[in-house]
Amino acid sequence: MLPGRPDLGVWRRTSPFAIVFFLGTTVKTIAGNYLQAAASLGAIAYLTRFEFLPDSLSMGWAILFVVLAIGAIALLRYWFFRFRLEDDRILIHQGVLKRTALDLPFDRIQGINVERSLVDRILGLVTIRLDTAGTIVAEGRLPSVSSGMADWLRTRVDGSRREGSGEEDSDAVKGPVIDASTAAEAARTGAMGSGRTAARDQLLLRLTAADMFRIGLADRTALVFAGALAVLAEAAEPVQRLIGGAVQSVWNSLAGLGTPSQVLAVAAIVLAIVVLFVIGAVASALLRHHDFTLWRRGTAYRTRGGLLTQKEVVVETAKIQQLTLSQNVVMRWFGRYRFGALPAGAVPMQGADTPSNLEVAQNLGVPLIEAPLAEQLRREVFGAEGKGLTLVPSSRAFMRVSQYYVRALMIRIAVVPIAAGALAPLVWSGPAGAWIVPLAVWWTGWVVLSGLIALQCWRRRGYLHDEDGLASRRGLIGSKVDAFLFRKVQGVTVRRSPLQRRKGLATIEVHLASGVVTVPYIDHGAACRLRDYILYTVESSRLRWH
Repeated sequence: MLPGRPDLGVWRRTSPFAIVFFLGTTVKTIAGNYLQAAASLGAIAYLTRFEFLPDSLSMGWAILFVVLAIGAIALLRYWFFRFRLEDDRILIHQGVLKRTALDLPFDRIQGINVERSLVDRILGLVTIRLDTAGTIVAEGRLPSVSSGMADWLRTRVDGSRREGSGEEDSDAVKGPVIDASTAAEAARTGAMGSGRTAARDQLLLRLTAADMFRIGLADRTALVFAGALAVLAEAAEPVQRLIGGAVQSVWNSLAGLGTPSQVLAVAAIVLAIVVLFVIGAVASALLRHHDFTLWRRGTAYRTRGGLLTQKEVVVETAKIQQLTLSQNVVMRWFGRYRFGALPAGAVPMQGADTPSNLEVAQNLGVPLIEAPLAEQLRREVFGAEGKGLTLVPSSRAFMRVSQYYVRALMIRIAVVPIAAGALAPLVWSGPAGAWIVPLAVWWTGWVVLSGLIALQCWRRRGYLHDEDGLASRRGLIGSKVDAFLFRKVQGVTVRRSPLQRRKGLATIEVHLASGVVTVPYIDHGAACRLRDYILYTVESSRLRWH
């Protein structure tokens, strides 16, 4: 019998602290579904100065009403949330007006991910996320439950998966496997839910403080923060006055200085702003990835990291559909990459009638990794398959696509800006000879720039494949490689533009349960042969795709 076995067959609620979780999800759902309506209402409110509201209803009361409504919805969602544990499955009932019943057999659960906020860690609670093999409705969360519950579920799911398969999947990771007694002992001691590592876990990577600095410099958080600040300064009048007053004060202080002193002062101010942004980016990396650890337990890869909110992601090897390795300019200086293992999950399609609260499977991501470890992970995940593939973008094994890809990109990049640059002066002031020279300069400059961009994209475009899988490389300033096995493919499409038809070329699109990988501008015959071979491999393979 498993240690700490909870009562089975009993409907139960989660901790009352789950109200905070439901409050956050309610706000997120409202923001996602009614953002456009909120923007329209905000514009009407700004133009009418809230004159559309009754005299007895001020803006303060309106905000209070909205806050109370959101709180009431969160409370009702908590009250109507129930779950029940059975010996072979978990049942979840949720919803207020629209009731939803989830039935998740343990042998269908591919991963149990754990997330802990600061309050959860103080109270010994966790939020459990249950990932299945890509179905849309059979995914759920258990907010604010005990860590012992997470330990029991992990142990029970692992045991059920082994009982269902009878043996280890042939495409699984060949590594140390934790037997039932070891898993039970780990659950009893809390090693599976705490920061400690089980006896047979294989530690693959642990990021250091220096790595947090590298992640911060390579991250775009500083640019996002600067953009948000610029938008706030443009939209909010008090912020505009504050920034304008600060700039004016600095300018008045520098007015009495000589030219060299002014240059040095401006350089010092710019340097101070850059340092502040860097500190903010590094602090953001520390909050998200503090004590980040990657390890392997049996057939699953696990990551854990975070300072205030600690998130743990678990992905079974058999569920991984695609591997990615990306590198930007800063990471290239450091000789590091960003690694991702994309599992089978519900991928929302445009126009699809999917639930607004769809839980998409979480990717297993490593924010900073070296090339040898990335290649080791590829070999372990792919096993005996895909030995001719690589994830390293600088590999010479990649074949470039046709040079006509440059022409297609130039047409795509240059036509719209050039047309806009030509039409804008005509709309503003009508036809005039004074615009001829500026337009000619604009056209020439943009054509040259678009040509350089297209040439660089072509140089980064490449692909390679063996009899088991394919790797596709792309990028502009940075590089990204996507690799997958043919037997994981869900569909293949060969597309041809008018230019491609004239030149005997085609673009092949490979559809996976984790997304779409594209190889553009290759020989049409080669694309058709590759498509047919992939589909043949899918049909003839005896190995499972998830």
